[in-house]
Amino acid sequence: MKPRPWIFGITNLPFGVAGTYAGVTMPFLLTRAGLDVPTVAGIGALAMLPAAYQLFWAPILDLRFRRRAWLVLVSTIGALCLGGSMLLRLPEQLTAYKLLMLLGQACCGLVASCNGALVSTTLPAEMRGRAAGYVNAANLGAAVLGGGLVMTVAHVSMPLAALTLALLIFLPSLAALTIPESAPAREALLPHCGRMAGTIWSAVKSRRGWTGLLFCLSPVGTVALMNLFSAMGDSYRASSGMVAVVNGYAGGFVTAGGALAAGYLIDRMDRRKAYLLAGILTAVCAGAMALAPLTPTAYVVGALSYLLIAGLAYTAFSTVVYEIVGDAGPTAATLYSVFPAAGNQAIAYVMMLDGLAFGKWGIRGLLWTDAGLNLAGVAVLLLLLRVVFRERPAAETRPETPELIPLAA
Repeated sequence: MKPRPWIFGITNLPFGVAGTYAGVTMPFLLTRAGLDVPTVAGIGALAMLPAAYQLFWAPILDLRFRRRAWLVLVSTIGALCLGGSMLLRLPEQLTAYKLLMLLGQACCGLVASCNGALVSTTLPAEMRGRAAGYVNAANLGAAVLGGGLVMTVAHVSMPLAALTLALLIFLPSLAALTIPESAPAREALLPHCGRMAGTIWSAVKSRRGWTGLLFCLSPVGTVALMNLFSAMGDSYRASSGMVAVVNGYAGGFVTAGGALAAGYLIDRMDRRKAYLLAGILTAVCAGAMALAPLTPTAYVVGALSYLLIAGLAYTAFSTVVYEIVGDAGPTAATLYSVFPAAGNQAIAYVMMLDGLAFGKWGIRGLLWTDAGLNLAGVAVLLLLLRVVFRERPAAETRPETPELIPLAA
């Protein structure tokens, strides 16, 4: 019996809520506690570190226990750490706060690896697009509601807000226990690690694997501007309230809706073509914003359109990764961690280049840079698909061999 695709949206909520807490709720609470902006920014950067290095400890998820059990375990630890951090006195207990935040984010980050491995290994290929839609809707939309709820409750009672955060992380993880999953093979640690390393290396060096890695490292579909819209409001003379709505609940709902719609669309088309389509639409949207007048209306329409496309981009990214990881079996969680790590690097360098363009050419330069990077990435990937990795004649191919599976239809 196969699990329903929507269940993976619920099981991804601990990851999304923790990320929203670190990126939105935590800065508000720390500032209210009297910490200055540089200190808050430093703690925010610290909270991002586990995502950058998660690849190095994700292999534990492929050892001994079912991944659904790991998902509940890491969610529980993450809930205790992040909820407990809200009960500390600041700034007196700032060091303890940083440690709990770091450990909590590290554990909740592993939820995504567990969830991705479960999608890849328990669902057939024709259902992974829908699952990706639900996963990203939960991460990008429902998690925003969770972060907003914690912030609202914090105005009333900090202990109650801490309990709310802990429950929002822990309770959704229990849904993982309903996912049918076979027991992992029991073997000694060293042989298991050796076999795991060999399987991952074979998957990454295969045509489908390493070209998929190039997709993840490309600027295509990074939708980096969604991390910069809150800083772009002044250029459009948008009010602080308008910026808050666009980048808060409204943006979360729009992105979640885009992810859900994309999930059903992608199950009916080639995953990599959907990924390229997301890059083209991102470029068109950024280019249209660059040509439009710098007015509050243009800001709202442009930002929400871009966030809608972000739902497609994230869902397409997830389905490409699920497709690569699908045959990994016992090493799925570790292999899954490789590709989001590459994707995070792409988001980081596109954000950096966008920021440099803003400093040199202003807001329109930033927008044209984002559009140009996406179009350039699409052009390179199309060349890769059509020229370097065009399909071989049927007599020369062996579909059952992973290294000969073409990247695009």
